[in-house]
Amino acid sequence: MSVIPMSVSLHDLGLAYRKAKVDLYYSTNSSLFDIANYEDELSKNLARLKEQIEAMNEDWVKDPAFLGTWTLAPKEIQITKGKQDPSLIFASPEAEWASATEADNHPTAVFRLMASCSIDFHVLSSLWMMEVGDLFDKQLSSNVFGSRLRRNRYDEISTWALGSFKPYLRPFREWRDGGIKAMRTALSEKKKVLALTADVSSFYHELSPGFMLDDGFLKLAKIELSESQSKLNRLFISALLAWAQETPLGKGLPVGLPASAVVANAALIGLDQFIEQQVVPLYYGRYVDDILLVMENASDIKTTEQFWEWIFSRDGGKDLLKKNNGSILFKPGYLKEDRIAFENSKNKLFILAGSAGTALVNAISEQINQRASEWRALPDLPNSPNTVATDLLKATNLAGEQADNLRKTDALTLHRAGFALSLRNYEAFERDIPPEDWQAHRHAFFAAVIEHLLTPIKFFELAQYLPRIIRMATACEDFEYLDKIINALGGLIVKVENDCTLAIKSLAAANVPAEARHLWKRSIWEVTTQSIVSAFPPRLSKSGATDWKNQMTGHMESLASVIWDNFLDRPMNITTQHIQKLQARLFSFDLAHIPLRFTGLPQEMVSQRGIPLRKNLATFDAEDLLPDEMTDGIATLANWLRLKRGTPSGLTFATRPFSLNELYLIAPTPFAASSRKSLGLVVQALRGFELTEHKMPHLDKKQVLHIPDGEPKAKQTIAVASLETKDESFTAAIMGWPDPDGLHRYQRINRLINELISRPDGAGYLILPEVSLPPQWFMRIADKLKGRGISLITGVEYLHAPRKHVRHQVWASLTHDGLGFPSLMLYRQDKQRPAFHEEKELFRLAGLQMQPTQEQQWQKPPVIQHGDFRFAIMICSELTNIRYRADLRGQVDALFVPEWNSDTDTFNALVESAALDIHAYIIQCNNRRFGDSRIRAPYKDRWKRDILRVKGGNHDYCITGEIDVLSLRQFQSSHRSPASGFKPVPDGFNEDMASDRRVLPKGA
Repeated sequence: MSVIPMSVSLHDLGLAYRKAKVDLYYSTNSSLFDIANYEDELSKNLARLKEQIEAMNEDWVKDPAFLGTWTLAPKEIQITKGKQDPSLIFASPEAEWASATEADNHPTAVFRLMASCSIDFHVLSSLWMMEVGDLFDKQLSSNVFGSRLRRNRYDEISTWALGSFKPYLRPFREWRDGGIKAMRTALSEKKKVLALTADVSSFYHELSPGFMLDDGFLKLAKIELSESQSKLNRLFISALLAWAQETPLGKGLPVGLPASAVVANAALIGLDQFIEQQVVPLYYGRYVDDILLVMENASDIKTTEQFWEWIFSRDGGKDLLKKNNGSILFKPGYLKEDRIAFENSKNKLFILAGSAGTALVNAISEQINQRASEWRALPDLPNSPNTVATDLLKATNLAGEQADNLRKTDALTLHRAGFALSLRNYEAFERDIPPEDWQAHRHAFFAAVIEHLLTPIKFFELAQYLPRIIRMATACEDFEYLDKIINALGGLIVKVENDCTLAIKSLAAANVPAEARHLWKRSIWEVTTQSIVSAFPPRLSKSGATDWKNQMTGHMESLASVIWDNFLDRPMNITTQHIQKLQARLFSFDLAHIPLRFTGLPQEMVSQRGIPLRKNLATFDAEDLLPDEMTDGIATLANWLRLKRGTPSGLTFATRPFSLNELYLIAPTPFAASSRKSLGLVVQALRGFELTEHKMPHLDKKQVLHIPDGEPKAKQTIAVASLETKDESFTAAIMGWPDPDGLHRYQRINRLINELISRPDGAGYLILPEVSLPPQWFMRIADKLKGRGISLITGVEYLHAPRKHVRHQVWASLTHDGLGFPSLMLYRQDKQRPAFHEEKELFRLAGLQMQPTQEQQWQKPPVIQHGDFRFAIMICSELTNIRYRADLRGQVDALFVPEWNSDTDTFNALVESAALDIHAYIIQCNNRRFGDSRIRAPYKDRWKRDILRVKGGNHDYCITGEIDVLSLRQFQSSHRSPASGFKPVPDGFNEDMASDRRVLPKGA
């Protein structure tokens, strides 16, 4: 073999590491400590890797130190059903396990072999994806959806983007929904339809990557490699082959190495070409090895046998596909040594026709939409802690359906999707609510997890959720329950060891190595330890410190060996100070439970629990490892964040970087032309995509803020909330104390939002009252509303500033499409002066004065043009300022007024007057206790003027109304007001009307 010289730059390796870190962080078996240790000496490690890649000798890729090792992940517990009495039904998992393991019955604990590769291997694989894998990915058709590489607008590999792959959710939905749409369309055209779902059994474990070096395959895939690309390809594939040889399987791809997905996708190029060219279906979609095929049943196929015979009869079908013991084998010339099998036990063929076929497709679609709506919703806790276990567990029958009577009950089960949804809800409460406010619910959840999840059968199904549960318990200082979880894990391991036969998927039982049990146990303690460290509070409460000492001291010996490896001086006894030091280290690398960016966000927006002091953050200089433009962007961001001690590594190599919405919070004057350029530089450095300047929010010469958002709309639908904020919440916000109504208030607001986003009427805006939302809840709610294209306008609680000052603000999260994908822009506006009663209360309760920030001081109310809709916002008593109202005449289509106002009679007159003298829609949203929330319009007919008006009620709710913006502008654009529609414009209005609000008036 001729040895080819190759040159690789440190910048390339730096970018490859950035991607590898994110890929690894979001994988199911990431080692946070390994990443941190590697990044600690990143320059040295990448320089060494560069030297190895460029060396003439290529044997280093076979070195076990480079390859890493393998580990095991739980897959399932298989119980011999024949020895169990089917009439026995156990409510207790303990009793069920005792019954399943009595006598000589030994269940089989099945594990999946996973890769535990070195960070060097991950960096090499990322470099390969950027330089070579890109070429293979580009040859895949648009019918391949899963594990596709990130690309920019020019269809080039996005080397600056974080992570290697496109986010999985949207491609998955497109793959799934495309098939359903094709079936529905064909059935509506009275066609008979066949739909096949199939996947390859143990695809990664059966596929050998050697075909990637085969000249015949490269020719089939139309790939031409340069000399340096050929060497990189050979290094990487050689490493994959060497890694496989070190595992018990002796073959396959490393599950857990992201680049394996690119190899797996490439292996099925021949199948894609055959189906697209010879089968020519109505729809073909592949998600890695999951196939969805929809075709017209013109041959009146009635059985699976007939279907495959038809496939084999296509040109080239018998060369590619073979039958073997009830399985369909994919056997192209380049994969002759591998068993790529579509097992018939997994394949499903749907024969659809007429109304019955349509009903089946509609039923599947309805279930998908129902599950999607559950995930779109904000978190909701059970009404009582006593019902937590009941909500997690369901009585089911053998078909997995919920049982509606005792006779149909076969088991009490914890379903994966339902559990994942519940866990997501509890995690949201952990981030948003002080631990003491929802302690009873959380403890009930942990108790249910210990009793029902930390049992062999359920744990093997749901083991992936263990790290998140441990992090939540640690972050909330629930050390008593953390102790119980660790004890339950120890008991679970003993049960599996004593009662089960161990098996590894795709491996004969006789070949299972002796060290398999040790590897599994070690992996559990490593996951447990790094989960505790990543979420450990930087500052323990007094009770938390006592609980840790009383509950966790006994576990330190089993956890210490993992922790020790991260200390050079290996202390004799691991203390809480050592763990906090490690947590701060992980936080500096953006690997902790709390993202590093939280240290740069306004304190009122994020809980400060879990955030170490800035002086404890480790800093890093990556100037030689990344392109100059990228380091300049990171330096600009560090300057905005006032990081005087240096830039933490986790800012440069972020796993959870700032969103654009968050950058608008911290960038100085983000809408000025000079700042927009800096903002673009920072976004490109952080996230790898370019901002198109003319599509970014900006101020025009008249100081109108323009936010691009889709095509102009003639009408806008506004949702007005009737939401109560209690006096004690108002007082607590002033005092800076915890909200006594916090948990109940959180639930009420979430339920109101969930009710709105479940509606089909498509609201464009939601307005909440003055001081109705704690700022740390704002972003979560805004993101949920964004999913339905809804912008949020709300008053937030008082923001405390130095020298006994507070800010009183309204925040607007406005949908924005200027980036080429749905995003949000956060706009904040200060109230300029307090109301009379407000000023007295601020001083009486806490000696505070209200004062706007310097950049928020204005003489005229700011005007926002969101898409083509122009509006302004005033906070409560600002509506009484006649000068403000005069300044807005002719400038806006609508005025939003969030309020906390008991004087509804006075404001009734103000709203009615403002609708006429501003000649705009007035949208007033008041605390539910006082009511009179409304949308008022300057219509000529009296009965039309209140588009909606609500008051009172025992529950929070929102109601929508539609405003006709185009009709209002058409009316106002006539030199003399028409005789119908709206009240005539006031005297002098024509001179004040903004020129870019004018449209072509209606004819007579």
